[in-house]
Amino acid sequence: MREIRDRDWLTALFDRHHRQVLAYAVRRVGRDHAEDVLAEVFVVAWKRRSDVPEPPLPWLLRAARNHVLHHQRALARRARLHDAAADVAPRSTPSAEDASHALVDSVLSSLDEIDAEILRLAVWEELTPAEISEVLGIAPSTARTRLMRARRRAQSAYAPDPSAADAADPLPAERFGA
Repeated sequence: MREIRDRDWLTALFDRHHRQVLAYAVRRVGRDHAEDVLAEVFVVAWKRRSDVPEPPLPWLLRAARNHVLHHQRALARRARLHDAAADVAPRSTPSAEDASHALVDSVLSSLDEIDAEILRLAVWEELTPAEISEVLGIAPSTARTRLMRARRRAQSAYAPDPSAADAADPLPAERFGA
């Protein structure tokens, strides 16, 4: 009886949150690896079902973040191996969409990892500071403060000169949750 109830719980959990967890993973590791992250998250949820709180989404995203970080470390190791074995070929000219993504990537990469992750969680995952605090394992007040500072740093990274921030081409505020 308990096994059936647990299976129903997992099915309901998956049905409610798999799209959000998958979207989080796609934005971090790409579509090719996102479903692997999704599967791993729900395996962990099943194994640790007594630890999954209500609401479960921040907990699930924290598990996804851990799997994404593991995946990124593995990719970095492979890239170092590849770079050591061969010269890297020059890339082709980027499209306008690639240029936009490159701009966002450039701004995010200029920030420290926690600032970039907080912005991603706030903007792309649409989490509140309280939910961000659960994902990152920090206090809610710390999450609010870090989010505010991360937004300022992102704006500065985009337009380091304060007078440039008022120019005709401002940083797309919707990209950074301002």
